[in-house]
Amino acid sequence: MRIRSRLAVGAARMIRPLVLVVPALALALLLAPSVTGESPSPAQAAGPNASTSPAPGASPSGGPADVQSNQCYACHAAIDVKQRTIATAWTDSAHGQAGIGCADCHGGDPTSDEVTRAMSPEAGFIGVPDRTQAVAICGTCHSNAAKMRPYGLSTDQYSKYQSSVHGQKLLTDKDTRVAICVDCHGSHDVKKASDPTADVYPLNVPKLCSSCHSDEKLMEPYGIPTDQYDIYSKSVHGTALLEDQDMRAPNCASCHGSHDAKPPQSTEVVDVCGKCHTATQALYEQSKHATLGAVGPKCWTCHGAHGVAMPDESRFFHVTPPDYECSTCHNLVDKSLKLNVDRFANDADRRCDTCHHPESLIYSQAKGIHDSLDQANSAYETAAAKIKEASQMGMIVSDADVQLTEARTSLIQARAAVHTTKLTTVAGLADEASAKAAEAQTLADGKLEESLFRREAMVVVVAIILINIVVFYLLKRRLDRELE
Repeated sequence: MRIRSRLAVGAARMIRPLVLVVPALALALLLAPSVTGESPSPAQAAGPNASTSPAPGASPSGGPADVQSNQCYACHAAIDVKQRTIATAWTDSAHGQAGIGCADCHGGDPTSDEVTRAMSPEAGFIGVPDRTQAVAICGTCHSNAAKMRPYGLSTDQYSKYQSSVHGQKLLTDKDTRVAICVDCHGSHDVKKASDPTADVYPLNVPKLCSSCHSDEKLMEPYGIPTDQYDIYSKSVHGTALLEDQDMRAPNCASCHGSHDAKPPQSTEVVDVCGKCHTATQALYEQSKHATLGAVGPKCWTCHGAHGVAMPDESRFFHVTPPDYECSTCHNLVDKSLKLNVDRFANDADRRCDTCHHPESLIYSQAKGIHDSLDQANSAYETAAAKIKEASQMGMIVSDADVQLTEARTSLIQARAAVHTTKLTTVAGLADEASAKAAEAQTLADGKLEESLFRREAMVVVVAIILINIVVFYLLKRRLDRELE
């Protein structure tokens, strides 16, 4: 019995370590793939009964695409430099970072490394989508509220595109030359609109639009001019955006729309410009022009469209008045007013006297508005010159600067009030500007007089000092002689 007991105790001592080691070994074997860095493929992870339907090459968390489990990437990255560039562009893109895989746009089975299976029609493979398909594919996700919600993106881009000039040409007229999603956003290298390197970044939009709209061959069938970008780049808007990098300045999409791109109708122009120029729009709506409806002058009539210039008093009248005929302003059949767009095609013709001849009452009103503004501007510039002169003399001119700033504010208000076409309103503000400019000039003149007085006083003081020096010198010489 003692022998059997001793054997049992010894066996227990030998078995006890095995009880601890065997489960540990089993657990290590189960975890071996993750320890060695060899992740199982999506099919292996799903088990033998898993479906083989196409799935995007995305990580389970919905984050950056998992290229290790995307056979599309693995194969195409190994084909040649061109294909590897495309594959790399995808991984770096907004889609790749969000987990949108190749199969989401091209179809197919990204889990298979067999070409016939990965690119089979049965797996939904469509290859390179044609231009109509491409728009629909983008719209499939970008119209899905659940998919777009995490990114804060609107879901109306596709419906807007369908209503746009581009969309109507593509979907209704089957015109594949028009712009589609990939032409602006790219295909494999899609970037966020907030990315400064993206073509759709606000500062880059004019150049993007001009890539098509400056192409004479491409625009010829539509009769669209190809100089819009050149004109825009020299305009107030273009200079502010392209040269000054002022993101507040409008680009093409600001006025024409992006996904819903279309030229604004004549009746819409004031509202479009009013998105930025709200105060000016309110002033225009008080004017006689606004009451004329569709035939009345609009923003572009005086300021132009793509070539908006900085307005000043020189824009009121031609140096030499144009020739007038009844048909210039009136329909010869029913005598109604008309707006001939062609008369304002050139910047030089965007003047009051293009419509209002010198013998008319309205011309005299326009002349009164011009003269009051010209007088206020002249007073402002004179005061500014005086203040500058006093400053250069070393005088403190802060009080004059304050008055000049107030004069400038009134002058800006007076110029804006031109949109009301009301002489009394404009003249009142212009008179305020002139009065404040006169006050600023009076202060500046006082500084200049003070500076002159100081210089004259300085001359007298210096003269007295010199006289004293001479007197002391003569006295010294006299004393020196007496001491000898």
